[in-house]
Amino acid sequence: MPVLDDLLEKISQKEFVRLSSDIRTAFYQHQHWFNTLNLALITQDSAVSELDYCSCSHTRCPFGQWIRSTLDNPTFQHAFFFELDAKHQNFHNIANQLLNDLNTQQPVNIKVYKQLIEAQELLSTQLLTLFEFSVVTNSQFDSITGLMNRRSVNAVLAYEKYRMSRNKASHCCIALVDIDHFKKINDTYGHDIGDYALAQVASVLHSCTRQSDTIARYGGEEFLFVLPDITMDGAITSIDRVRHKLAETPLEICQEKITITASFGITQLSNDCDIEHSIKRADAALYLAKHMGRNRSAYIDTDSFSEADRLIAQGEINAEFQTMLARYSTLVTSEL
Repeated sequence: MPVLDDLLEKISQKEFVRLSSDIRTAFYQHQHWFNTLNLALITQDSAVSELDYCSCSHTRCPFGQWIRSTLDNPTFQHAFFFELDAKHQNFHNIANQLLNDLNTQQPVNIKVYKQLIEAQELLSTQLLTLFEFSVVTNSQFDSITGLMNRRSVNAVLAYEKYRMSRNKASHCCIALVDIDHFKKINDTYGHDIGDYALAQVASVLHSCTRQSDTIARYGGEEFLFVLPDITMDGAITSIDRVRHKLAETPLEICQEKITITASFGITQLSNDCDIEHSIKRADAALYLAKHMGRNRSAYIDTDSFSEADRLIAQGEINAEFQTMLARYSTLVTSEL
């Protein structure tokens, strides 16, 4: 749905949840009004409120009130919503002709009624498009952190790999993140507080990203950064800055201020191997960061591979593959 894709940059996960719920309610209310109108036309029941066919009826019905309140929010002042509002107003303009005839005991004008059906179909199609967009988009987010989920970030990785295949000069780095001693937080404070801590960590990590970057919850207490158009040196500097920021930002949990740190494993996406191999490289670097005491960053630079090891890096993920990655895992030397 390209016409709505730019909303993704402006709307938070919570707003998508609310939008999805509001659309369901608004569509039900509009459909109820349409059914009531049809019944009145069939039974020739002229006992309808003047508000149902006044010149501003489109702003007084529940659906009209919803769309107007939506447009009052600058975030939703988007061509799609203005078009939806126009189609809703057109629907009411046609309905008003039929209701005026009904109120003056005139027979139903079939030509006008056909126009009403067409207007209803156009409005319903636009509403269903919006509802589908909100549901699909909402499913791309993790409910606890509000970040992209694993399935969605896999699509981002696939796109970046495709982009690199089209432009050999382009770069993309990734970083796998694991919160240090997260089990202790869950065991000490409980899983609800653990979820709260996850959300707070996600907020700190997200605050450090560029607009072009993507960060996702990759599973459990793991996160994944996707950093397009950046060299390995740039990624190392950027990610270690994130590590410092997290360690320097105490989080308030149960009226206590606690420090949460994380370990980071950095590598590149590569045209020479698939995405799974790149994730395994990041994971191997992460292992070194954790093994060396946690609250560390480590990296594997594929540009340093020998020709023989490059072939291993493209091959089966087995013991030889893991051993080779361990040889190239390098700890970032900066200290807090």
